[in-house]
Amino acid sequence: MNPAISVVMAAYNAETYISASIQSILNQSFQNFEFIIINDGSTDKTKSILEEFAKKDPRIQVVHNTCNQFVIKSRNIGLKIAKGKYIAIMDSDDNALPCRLETQWNYLEENPEVFLLGSSAKIIDENGIHVGNYNAVTNYPDIQEDILNHNLFYHSSIMFRNEHLLYREKMLYCEDYDFILMLLSNQKIVINLPQPLIEYRSTTNSLSKSKNYLVHWMFLNLAKQFYLERLNSKGQDSYDSFHPETFTNLLDIDYPISKKSLEMALKIAFYEANIDHLQILLNKYSKNKFPVSKKFIFYKLLSCNHFLFSIIHQIYNKL
Repeated sequence: MNPAISVVMAAYNAETYISASIQSILNQSFQNFEFIIINDGSTDKTKSILEEFAKKDPRIQVVHNTCNQFVIKSRNIGLKIAKGKYIAIMDSDDNALPCRLETQWNYLEENPEVFLLGSSAKIIDENGIHVGNYNAVTNYPDIQEDILNHNLFYHSSIMFRNEHLLYREKMLYCEDYDFILMLLSNQKIVINLPQPLIEYRSTTNSLSKSKNYLVHWMFLNLAKQFYLERLNSKGQDSYDSFHPETFTNLLDIDYPISKKSLEMALKIAFYEANIDHLQILLNKYSKNKFPVSKKFIFYKLLSCNHFLFSIIHQIYNKL
C-alpha cells in the first residue's frame, strides 16, 4: 500500500541543521508517510547523517547524487519517485511542528477543491530561538491579487496533491515562486492556513541570503513575466526559449543579453543601491551598442555622482 504522504527534502552540505529537521518529521502525529531525502553531492557529514537515520527508520529513502545538481533537480528527483497521495516539501534547515502533516492531510481531504496548502510560520534564528512570526495570507482571492508583489508561501510549509508535477529547472533561485504561479495560471486553488505549521530558520548562510541579489531578482521578475504571458496567451509562455545563462552571467560584460533585460537589471541595481553593479551594467549596455535611452542617461548620471545617487535612491525608496 502506498503511503498517504511523500515528504521530499533536498539537502546539500546541511550537517548543521538536518538532524533536527529530519527528527521533526519523524515526530509527526501523522505517521503514514515516506520520507525521500536527496543528498545533492554533499561534501560534509550530510551523507553519513542520512545513512544513520535510514538504518533506523524504513520510511526514509535516501538518494545520493554523485555530484551537486542544484536544489531544483534534486527536488524533481524526489517528486518523480514519490508514491504518496500528497507531497509535502521540507527544507533541510527548517523544522515541522508536530501537527503539520496531520493538519494538512485533514484539510486537503475535507477540501478537495484546494490543490496546494501552505501555512503561517514561526521564525527561528541559527540557534533555534524564536525571533518572529510570519502571518500568511490565507484567502484565495487575496493571494491572487497580491502574488505578483511577492511570494506568499513559505516553501517548507506546502503540501499539494500528487499529480506528478515538477519544478521548472531553468527557473533558478525562484523555482518555488514559479511553481505557485504556474498553479495559479492553471486555475489551481492555492491557500495558506493561518496557524504556523513550521519553524523557518533565518540564517546568514541560508540559500535565500547567499544568492546574488541581482540574479535572484532577475529570475523573480521573469517568473512574473511568464505568469502574465500565460494569462494573456491561453496558458503559453516563452520559457522554452529562455536561456538561464543570460542571467547567471549578468555581470559578465561580454555575455549577450537583451536591451529589455539589461534595463531591468539596471533598475534592480539602483533599487538595491549597488553602484558598482550599476557601473558594470552600464558598461555592458555601451559595449552592446544599444540605442541610448532616457533610462540609460538617468542611471549613467547617477553612477557618476555618489552623493546624487544616494539622495535619489532615498527619495525613490520613500515613493
